[in-house]
Amino acid sequence: MNSAAPARIFAALLLAAAPVVALQVADPHSASAQTPNAERVETGLVESAGGDQLHYRIRLLPLTSFPALPGAIVAQLSRRECMIPQTFEAQQPENVVHGEFRAPGSSDWAALCSASGSTTLYVFFAGQFDTPIALRSQPDSDWLGAEPGSSVFGSSWGIATLPASELRASPNLHQAATLDHDAIDDARLERSDTIRYFQAGKWLSLTSGAH
Repeated sequence: MNSAAPARIFAALLLAAAPVVALQVADPHSASAQTPNAERVETGLVESAGGDQLHYRIRLLPLTSFPALPGAIVAQLSRRECMIPQTFEAQQPENVVHGEFRAPGSSDWAALCSASGSTTLYVFFAGQFDTPIALRSQPDSDWLGAEPGSSVFGSSWGIATLPASELRASPNLHQAATLDHDAIDDARLERSDTIRYFQAGKWLSLTSGAH
């Protein structure tokens, strides 16, 4: 997902707006899950608001798919048995992003980490890679979507770097914060985006609204 994610429009078949309930999840202790350099697929069923059972299939990439990640971050994600979930529209490895998230000139990272059926958004500030910040977590099957005509759903949770210049250009955000460094676009594809912006020692949640 690129840095213009809030402006992207996807034509896809979505679940009903009501929350879904996971009925079945692939065993996280299976042989494939224990192979750190192997891609894995998490599968299961969810029940829609109308009572239909829908299949989901979430692709999980190993940390080796992201060679630019600093070793200290790889070590922390490995300790947590992380794999990186991919959205249903992914064309290349995604959901690991780099930016100036703490302050102008800072070299920081953020990643989605799926482990044991739950995904956490972690942020790693420069010089503090050994103490990642867990911004939020949710079950892997909470946000799902699918390509048009597909009967199998995948993850619709994606993150991207939002440059300060794009933040300042948004009429909805220019009064919300100083906006002199990058933010994290925390998006449910085709539904909404929450902009995570660090300022004065805390994270602000700046909602850009529904697509």
